[in-house]
Amino acid sequence: MTIERRLTVSEASRALGMSRTTLLAAEDAGLLTPLRTPGGHRRYDPAELRRYADRAGAGQIGWVDAAVPEPRRPDETGSADIAAAVRAAVRPLVQVLDADTAGLYLLHDGELRFTAGFGVPRWLAERLTSGPPPAPVVQAFRTRRPCLFDPAAIRFPEPRAVGQGITVALQGDGSAVGALFVVTRHDLLPGELRVVDAFRDVLAMLVEDQRRIVDLEHRLARIAAIIER
Repeated sequence: MTIERRLTVSEASRALGMSRTTLLAAEDAGLLTPLRTPGGHRRYDPAELRRYADRAGAGQIGWVDAAVPEPRRPDETGSADIAAAVRAAVRPLVQVLDADTAGLYLLHDGELRFTAGFGVPRWLAERLTSGPPPAPVVQAFRTRRPCLFDPAAIRFPEPRAVGQGITVALQGDGSAVGALFVVTRHDLLPGELRVVDAFRDVLAMLVEDQRRIVDLEHRLARIAAIIER
């Protein structure tokens, strides 16, 4: 019989697709009970994490992403496809920076809306989707300049957030199309700030390319419908 290795706080939070603070909040609420090493460090049994994920409706654990729930009706803007592409792109950024969370707000009908994120549990994704963008996201979007912020001071992206955050605007075809946010438990180093700055350019191109693909698919679908008449 294979014995699964117990996970650290960082590994468990990533496996569940949530931040460390959310994981510890679940522990405080009695939803999870970690074991302790002789040195007092938390270790989580993968079997218990799976049971917690099942109860929370998170499904199979692993590198679980969170995003805006897929709409029940067909989305003609292609936002579900864009969200999936953003999830895949943001994940390595979180890993490289050892960040808690990262996510993207995109411009829809003149308003910034949360589109997708990594390290964001489902309940938080729903809250971000239904609420207005925080001040640092709006500031970065309007000024086109990076904005450092204190997650604990503004309780973003969640009430128990700590560390340091940064938001940067995404440029597309001469105008801003959205804003990326990253939250870490440590102060961001100059090299890490450059990583975020370089990544936002790549992410902006990915979003624009995905939108072009969605637009092309819609055009082809309309052409096919006309031919079939």
